Amino acid sequence: MRLYVVGVGPGDPELITLKGLKILKDTPLIFYPTGGKETLALSIIKKVIPLEEKRLVELYFPMQRVEELSPHWEDLTERISAYLSDTRTGAFITLGDPAFYSTFFYLQSFIEKRGIEIEIIPGIGSFSGFSASLKIPLALHREEVVITNAGSFLKSPQKYLSFDTIVLMKTHRFTKEIRDFARTYGYTGFTGKRIGQDFEKIWYNLSEVDEDELDYFTLVILKKL
Repeated sequence: MRLYVVGVGPGDPELITLKGLKILKDTPLIFYPTGGKETLALSIIKKVIPLEEKRLVELYFPMQRVEELSPHWEDLTERISAYLSDTRTGAFITLGDPAFYSTFFYLQSFIEKRGIEIEIIPGIGSFSGFSASLKIPLALHREEVVITNAGSFLKSPQKYLSFDTIVLMKTHRFTKEIRDFARTYGYTGFTGKRIGQDFEKIWYNLSEVDEDELDYFTLVILKKL
């Protein structure tokens, strides 16, 4: 049995890789993660492949401490294994690139213990899509770049001062703190919400960001002046 883990990009279905698209067209079985509602990943692939003849399987990933969820991962693995025993191949879709904050990797060790082969198909991350929209590089020549989540960054922001570019994910609750850091240490900041999606919005100045408009899919790129 084989499970493909396919990154479907930040939102624009034309940013799905050719390999990822071929797998999604060929496989009869698609798993999609949710937190209780349809995922963005599923809404993206609906625009490029017909899903009427696919078997779609929702996998619920609760918002709890990961270390407390081993029994739940076992249950999800049991479901995946049962479905794959019929089709032999399937795809697990995830927003962006599987290597960045993908729920799949909580399951990886459990799935591999079942003897299921896993193949990871990379996708375009939201930060790559955002830098393309801004028409700015994340790094040039000997510049250094770091990608992290805003909560961890703000615990000790001074340790990031050596980086020319700081990419912050999950920033929607930390707008003021990020703005203060940028002002204090000489960074210019760009904020992007739902990059590549229908409700994309970009702010080119941190002082103009409307916090009420932000959500989980918000990121910030900070560049040294």
